[in-house]
Amino acid sequence: MTNEPSSDQPELPALSAAELRETLDRLGDLSLRVYDQVQEQTKAINHVATAANEARHAAKNAEQQTDPEQYADFAVRLIDERTGEILEKMNQTSSDLSSVANHAQGVLRKVEDNGSASYRAIWEREQKVDRFKARLPLLAGGLAVLFVVGLLVLPRFIAAYPSGCAVLGGLWTATTTGVPICVQDANDGWIW
Repeated sequence: MTNEPSSDQPELPALSAAELRETLDRLGDLSLRVYDQVQEQTKAINHVATAANEARHAAKNAEQQTDPEQYADFAVRLIDERTGEILEKMNQTSSDLSSVANHAQGVLRKVEDNGSASYRAIWEREQKVDRFKARLPLLAGGLAVLFVVGLLVLPRFIAAYPSGCAVLGGLWTATTTGVPICVQDANDGWIW
């Protein structure tokens, strides 16, 4: 099945799982209503067939008891009128049921396509999460190493500038050879 919409149906957005369940429930209800209508039409057809048989039987009896030509024409006209009306209604109902069935089939196809797309999207997301979980220990280890290196290197980097030395509580001074350094109180004992 393709996901390309046909020219006579509008493109519909993908359905969520709840909307998909609701659509399936509605389709089930629609199918039951269509089934009930078909059952009612079947009963009506059986009733019409019974009525037609009774009318034919009555026509035969009347033909035998009266002028056959006159009553036969009357019976035929009556049966034709009544069965014609009923057949017209049945044809319309059949046409309506056919269009409902076609529409329901289209909706079911769309639901299947949306369901497949939803399952595919969920599977792809799960695959991405699994890949991320597999990389998580490496990422955590890398961050830990970076943190330790930062703890070791950052104070020396900050102390390399006079303002950084002041932030660390040191004193910016020059050595006997003229090289500027950051020193701490002699009691603390550190020199950068």
